[in-house]
Amino acid sequence: MRLLTALVAAVTLPVLPALPALPVLPAAGHLSASACADAGTGDPGGDFDGDGVDDAVVGDPLADVGPPEGSGGPGRADGAGAVHVLSGVAGQGGEGAVVTAPSPAAGDGFGWSVRLVHLDGDRCADLLVGAPYTDVAGVRDAGAVYAVYGGGGREPVRLVSPVPEADAHFGWSLAGRGPLVAVGAPHEDAEGVADSGAVYLFESSALGTARRLSQNTEGVTGNGEAGDMFGWAVELGRLGGDAGEPDLAVGLPYENDDGQGVQAGEGNLDSGAVTVLFDVRARTGAQLSRKWDLREVLDADAGDRFGYALAYAEQGDTSYLAVGAPLGDGGSVRDSGLVQLFQASSTAEITPGPVLSRGAEGSPGGGYGSALAFASGGDVRLAVGVPFDGPEQRGGVHLVPPADPARSRMVSGTAPGGRLGWSLASAGNKLVAGAPDHGPSGAVALLGRNDGAVTLLSPGAGRIPAVTGGASVDFGAAAG
Repeated sequence: MRLLTALVAAVTLPVLPALPALPVLPAAGHLSASACADAGTGDPGGDFDGDGVDDAVVGDPLADVGPPEGSGGPGRADGAGAVHVLSGVAGQGGEGAVVTAPSPAAGDGFGWSVRLVHLDGDRCADLLVGAPYTDVAGVRDAGAVYAVYGGGGREPVRLVSPVPEADAHFGWSLAGRGPLVAVGAPHEDAEGVADSGAVYLFESSALGTARRLSQNTEGVTGNGEAGDMFGWAVELGRLGGDAGEPDLAVGLPYENDDGQGVQAGEGNLDSGAVTVLFDVRARTGAQLSRKWDLREVLDADAGDRFGYALAYAEQGDTSYLAVGAPLGDGGSVRDSGLVQLFQASSTAEITPGPVLSRGAEGSPGGGYGSALAFASGGDVRLAVGVPFDGPEQRGGVHLVPPADPARSRMVSGTAPGGRLGWSLASAGNKLVAGAPDHGPSGAVALLGRNDGAVTLLSPGAGRIPAVTGGASVDFGAAAG
């Protein structure tokens, strides 16, 4: 992928500032604030534009962005990034839109991470966009997150660290559920330890303040060590804490399996870990947490990258957390990748469940588990990205029913080097799978529950708009 090489190197705070409204291109006349308010009760779903149909969002963090028409602003900003709102499940129900930062700057990476969430009390979904390479107050690549409210009724807000740090990459990962938003800054030098990482928590309904958590926060299991990258991936859900209180899952794919205490370059390097912080909203002081290294559930080796990707879903009283290790030994194939599934309920604490992989059909370096999403509609299904699968790195998506993994099936990419499965998201009854290296702009595939064929869609085709005055580069690098 043009954006990254494959799977390598990868306190109460003051009020955060709001910025002017983000331009939504074309102009947001199709957005309906009244539709958001009048849509009734029940599951709010993922309808961003108020047309009554779930939408999808796709990030292109390296897009070249031109100034809004008639703005008289500066010229094109190469690599500023853009996000495409695909209206009515990937552009099939209405005109889409392109969202850019208020003042696009070259190399910001706007769209590196994207999530459709619900930040306020209306029926429209809202959009979180990570721009982890944004300069903040003159600090290089400190990173920012933009909250764009669905329906066009409120001005967007920008979130940043109150103490911006160079190369912290605030906004690298995002999660939002119920009352909380979580933002990962995995390259932050927490407590002075290089790239040990941090996570910031915001109240969904009042994005002005945050709490910062790291491995050195009281009650967080583990030790902040150089290069751990706490916050590389984040998820929020119901994972065994008190009923009604959100729990936070944090991926640390570059954590070393090196025993107790602070170590330096010892043990299994970059084997990875996942930490769950229970009742994280209510516990404003010391945390209650549990951490799993990969060796606690199966054999682990250096470089497995356990915690690289996370996904969460609920079905009835059962909650699922999927944790990817894209360089783990899936089945009998070394470095083919695997996914560890965890389960919890209102009466049972979180425990490891089955380990998922492609078994003997896996390919070394295929990246199984580098992207994850639970597909909605009917019984829970887990979608696992395998973006480097096959000799030509066409990629693919492995669809697995957690209750019956034997019924899994593989949907393979069609274009050499396209890397289908780099990103994944559920949207209505469709699954959105990114193929950011397909053609000059990148593409996404829309997969139905029983689809086997892959049809790739790119900006400027059909109802997926192109970037005005610019060009798409890695469309499909993120999905939400």
